[in-house]
Amino acid sequence: MINTMTPHLIVEQKITAFVNRYEIYATDTDGNKTEMVAFAQQRRLAIKEKIEFFSDEFKTTKLFQFRAEKVMDIHGKYFVEDANDTLIGAFKKQFGASLLNSTWNVLNTDDSVVVTVSESNKTLAVLRRFVGFIPFIGDIFDIVLNFFRYHFVFVDNDNGEVGKYIKTTVFRDHYRLEMKDTTYQATDWRVWAAMAVALDALQSR
Repeated sequence: MINTMTPHLIVEQKITAFVNRYEIYATDTDGNKTEMVAFAQQRRLAIKEKIEFFSDEFKTTKLFQFRAEKVMDIHGKYFVEDANDTLIGAFKKQFGASLLNSTWNVLNTDDSVVVTVSESNKTLAVLRRFVGFIPFIGDIFDIVLNFFRYHFVFVDNDNGEVGKYIKTTVFRDHYRLEMKDTTYQATDWRVWAAMAVALDALQSR
């Protein structure tokens, strides 16, 4: 039987005056959201990034968190920890590769690479980095970019595509994580949820 990709998580960002709010939902087999499995808030302009995830918007129960290893680290390693601050995984930005195409490694607790995550549209990634600096043209290009959906692909150590993170709306930051069941189940779902939120929160989407 072919191990196809199936929907697993939906992430919806809601912008408020002081924080970015993220609601994470489970999905049915058709990719429709079901119950909320986590809620998170990102404080803006934090010197050392830390995002905590709770059971609901009232922050009834803390479930997990991810936090930066260092203050404003360009290599960007982040630890994913459970409610007791026990390490359950990590992710790290590949600084060199990210100069042209945002690229991350999802890591096991022993720092071994689970998957590599990168932007699916390499041409758009390069244009966004360089055209944006051109006066006036860059401003227009930023507006045009709103009509392009921002996607990531997940690739395993054998260079096989095992997942994708799809922007499902044009103007709002709503995403769906689709992944092969074997890959998704081999790593704690909280690590995938943390990486999914980070792909918006840490990319300044």
